[in-house]
Amino acid sequence: VSKWNYRNKVFLLQAEILSHEGKIDEAEAAYGAAITAARASKFIHEQGLACEYAAFHCKRNDKFDHAVNFFHQAKLCYNEWGCS
Repeated sequence: VSKWNYRNKVFLLQAEILSHEGKIDEAEAAYGAAITAARASKFIHEQGLACEYAAFHCKRNDKFDHAVNFFHQAKLCYNEWGCS
């Protein structure tokens, strides 16, 4: 099993669990790790997904400027992947 193939997914799952447990700072670090790992593995669609979930996390925690930035990043990733 290759770590580059699933590492970003593990980070994203950890981020979601931490977010819903109210561990905001830890969740944000895990979202960042998921985004970075997806980018490093060239999984642009999963990078977009991690950005999207990070945006929802920020929105839930009243960090609206951060949410807008993450939603924008997600849109760029999805566009690069071929979505319209």
